[in-house]
Amino acid sequence: MSGEVTDDLFNPIIYPHWMWVLGVTLVIAVVGWVCFCLWRWWTSRIGEVMELQTISDARRKKYLSYVDQIADRYADGDLDARGVHLALAGLMRALGTERTGRDLEVATVSEVRELVPVWPGLADVLAACEASSFTSQDIPAGRSSHEAVTSVLTMAVEAVNV
Repeated sequence: MSGEVTDDLFNPIIYPHWMWVLGVTLVIAVVGWVCFCLWRWWTSRIGEVMELQTISDARRKKYLSYVDQIADRYADGDLDARGVHLALAGLMRALGTERTGRDLEVATVSEVRELVPVWPGLADVLAACEASSFTSQDIPAGRSSHEAVTSVLTMAVEAVNV
């Protein structure tokens, strides 16, 4: 043991120039790939539903029977106008999810219009249901409760039959 620490140290090794070139090339390639993927994602139309999935007549009749059950509960006094609108909104969102293959349970009306341009009736029913669901009043001004409920039930039947 000589006691000199510097005897055990080695001079630093400098990387060859081709390694720096390779590293910069890889970083540029990764940044380019990320930019390309983001550009493809922003310009893609994958989010839109271009056609509705067909449902069997049995499923269609089942949804129509649900609409009839909601109408019967309203006629019996179990549901008020707001309850009818909330029940129909939930039912129509379930139908929309089934027919489009997209989760529409929490989508806003504008998102539904954007995602499902081939089925404007669905967004119209949801918009009609939304007005009385989120306001403190039961029905928009100028309309009777029964008229609004009848209108939204008719719209729901038309949307189911698309």
